[in-house]
Amino acid sequence: MKISIRYAFTLLIGSAFALALVGCGGSSNEKSAKEAAFEEAEKKISSDLDQVIHDLPSPTEVPYMLQATGSDFNGTLINGLENLSKYETSEEEASLNLGVYATDMGYLLSYEKVSESRQYMEACQKLAETLGVASVFDVKTMEEFQGNLNNPDSLSKILSRAIVEAETRLESSDRVSVAALILTGSFLEGLYLAVKVIETYPSDVLDETNRNLILEPLVKVVLDQKKPLLDVIAMLKDLPQNDAIAKMITELSILRILYDGDLADIQAKIASNEGNFILTQDMLIDITTEVKRVRNDIVAF
Repeated sequence: MKISIRYAFTLLIGSAFALALVGCGGSSNEKSAKEAAFEEAEKKISSDLDQVIHDLPSPTEVPYMLQATGSDFNGTLINGLENLSKYETSEEEASLNLGVYATDMGYLLSYEKVSESRQYMEACQKLAETLGVASVFDVKTMEEFQGNLNNPDSLSKILSRAIVEAETRLESSDRVSVAALILTGSFLEGLYLAVKVIETYPSDVLDETNRNLILEPLVKVVLDQKKPLLDVIAMLKDLPQNDAIAKMITELSILRILYDGDLADIQAKIASNEGNFILTQDMLIDITTEVKRVRNDIVAF
């Protein structure tokens, strides 16, 4: 995956600089300056993409982290399939919501909701057709999924493999913006599930102290998404800009401001290892509001 992403972006940037050199026909000094700028741009792209690949959670990672904390399954949190046909009419919407559905499917699989996850796999297949990578969800993949219905771990691996393959094919065919939007949709849905699990956790079962203790690992999951968020923003800024990319940069930059504000103070207290410091739901009010707004805008269409 690293090779295909870097290769695609190198072609993109390389072509732009080559056209500039030919069009201007400048002096050797001008060419040297352009070559130096090209090398600098290539290094930045390579660095940013390496970070995205390293830090971005897979579609199943955050859902499994949520399940591991002991939080109950909540089927109302995931994006319903009723809008699928609308997503198929727009490449940008199909890209973002393929990422959303992939993470939702990871959430279903982490709670062994196999029957429902099969429907989401079929939805991913339809969106992949819209994006021209239908072969990723071919008959063999669907049969493999069907044959492992009693093994959620295997189903998760099949899903992750299919999404990675879709991204790789898009990247290698210079459709890097589409691949980036899939990654963005997947990341945002994972963050959305995390804040919603916290927000909807029952408040009438435990006293406040014990409730905070149970929610603390979930709050930490949200805090830990700052690094992937910064990586996604950097990745999107490297891309040729269109309305969808520009909009996502703007939306994610608002989230970045929130992470750099009050949440930064929380991270500092965690780092100082203050024994009496407890993470609470109230610390995430602003980030929860913003994540819900951005995610709902993506899925509502």
